[in-house]
Amino acid sequence: MSLDTSMLHKIAPSMQRSILITLAGLLVSAAMVFFLVWPARARVHALAAELNTLRDTLATVRADIADTEAQRRKTAGVRSQYDALVQSGVLQPLLNSFAMRGKSLLDPLAQQTGFAIANVKDDRFLRLQVPKQAPLQLHGRQLIEFSGQGAYTSIVDFIALAEEQLPLCTLAGLKIISQTQTPETHKAFITFEWPAKGEKRTP
Repeated sequence: MSLDTSMLHKIAPSMQRSILITLAGLLVSAAMVFFLVWPARARVHALAAELNTLRDTLATVRADIADTEAQRRKTAGVRSQYDALVQSGVLQPLLNSFAMRGKSLLDPLAQQTGFAIANVKDDRFLRLQVPKQAPLQLHGRQLIEFSGQGAYTSIVDFIALAEEQLPLCTLAGLKIISQTQTPETHKAFITFEWPAKGEKRTP
């Protein structure tokens, strides 16, 4: 140990200072690497991962924006179909009569199927619940009874065609009476129900 000390004493003071400065520099460099470089590298990795996530989000948003116009056109098409269905299906009076409107809609279908409509009349109007201050236009469900005659197949075909051509029209009642004089032709009372809109009525 004394040999080592004696060797150190033999080194010139300027060299000793250089060695101490070098050792101090190495310690400072190690401290900088440990306290600054490594945390900075970890932060860079975290930022890179966050940047990749943001890139994915941006790509998704751009795809959604590009799809907006197509979605708008699709919505407009569905809205048009809905409006057409309501326009053709919601019953409104003809000459102040729901029965006349129903007859005007079902006469062509009856002719196609061979069912002869002899009479038509308004049945019940089932009101929907409305506020105490009832509006001038009321919405409800209107029942209309059609009476006529035809073969059994004609009656069935007439009902099926009516429900196919007028999707909001539904069968609410059916009564078939056989005719002894004409066994192939039956008398039928057919009640259809529609969503309806009409003037406010007094009870």
